[in-house]
Amino acid sequence: MNDTCPNDMFSAFMASHLQDFFNHFGVNFCIDGPQLEYFVYQKITGLDISCSLTVNFDKTAEQINVMTFYPGLLLHPRTRYFSAVCFFMVLNHFANFHHIKCDCKIFLKTKRDVFDNFYSLLKDFDFLILLTGKDEQVEIESCFFPLGIDTSMFSERALLL
Repeated sequence: MNDTCPNDMFSAFMASHLQDFFNHFGVNFCIDGPQLEYFVYQKITGLDISCSLTVNFDKTAEQINVMTFYPGLLLHPRTRYFSAVCFFMVLNHFANFHHIKCDCKIFLKTKRDVFDNFYSLLKDFDFLILLTGKDEQVEIESCFFPLGIDTSMFSERALLL
């Protein structure tokens, strides 16, 4: 990975796991109308492991909507922190792709336990619960400041219909 940004731009946690993630996994994306769909794959096999990673940008609201985030990394050995790395890099790639330069909000819906055990622990974001719905569903939001991180290791692939 060509890491062109100083490590002090993001958490020490992220800095310590980025290289290891990209040594074992890669990320492709395809353009699907107003959204980007991302695919995590194992470098050793070339096979996709992600279930669904879909993000879109609402220009009017200046809001990044994470529609789905199921990278499938927990199903593989020695990937304990890689979901956090994947989320961080996908959002930075998305910001680079859409030339998002100003601060904006990230919005997503998830289950309360996923918020408690994942999103609330991400040091590079400040996720807060906006609304609690039925069946332990929560709507969460974080400020996001694009860092201009090199995401050239992401490659585009054709949309399969």
